Amino acid sequence: MQRYFIDAKNIEGSYIHIDSYNHKHMQRVMRYRSGDQVICILPDQHVYIYEIVNIDKGILRQKEELLENNELDVQVTLIYGLPKNDKFEWVLQKATELGVTRIVPFLSKRSIIKTDPKTFDKKRERYLRILKEASEQSCRQKIPELTSLITLSHLQDYVSDINLVAYEEESRQGEHQTFAKALQKDYQTLTIVVGPEGGFDESEIAVMKAAGFETCALGKRILRSETAPLYMLSVIGFSRELMSSWDL
Repeated sequence: MQRYFIDAKNIEGSYIHIDSYNHKHMQRVMRYRSGDQVICILPDQHVYIYEIVNIDKGILRQKEELLENNELDVQVTLIYGLPKNDKFEWVLQKATELGVTRIVPFLSKRSIIKTDPKTFDKKRERYLRILKEASEQSCRQKIPELTSLITLSHLQDYVSDINLVAYEEESRQGEHQTFAKALQKDYQTLTIVVGPEGGFDESEIAVMKAAGFETCALGKRILRSETAPLYMLSVIGFSRELMSSWDL
């Protein structure tokens, strides 16, 4: 059953007047008719089955609540050194599927792409739609937050209980335990930082360490910029959702 995130402005009691974008999707893509049912996620993250009362007018009526909780039990912020545009969109989609809470793009000294906050915000609507559609596809109850483009001078605004930086030099030096040990601690919030294609400048690493971030390797291999955040999110998801159920 197709899922849709609903804005508060479209809710009237037990009825929804669907927005134009979702209305078009229901009619032209899904080919829904009056009487068909869809799943709607409301702003309070509650999930309901709605019946389409009038497909032409886009009116839905609430039927029953679904008791779902598909979110990670910790909040994960990804601070991501902006890569080439297509790679960024790929990471937005996949990080959403893997449960990220917030994505904070930043410009690194070694970022190949040249942009600024104003230019970045011109693509914001497209980025938000990618996050929304990925959240619907992966059965999430909330859409990840996407902040404005920042520089490392704002890093302190995103400090969590645990703060890690993926740094390839740690792998070259044989360090492979920091990430695993960090995930064994008691925490509710976690911030991970991944650089762009060119990696981090040493001065950037110094700034992050001064802010309380710890460098870590991601195994024995050097991962691409678009692979590293997905690796980290996968390991976090495994440690929170699967490891506890294993009889080790």
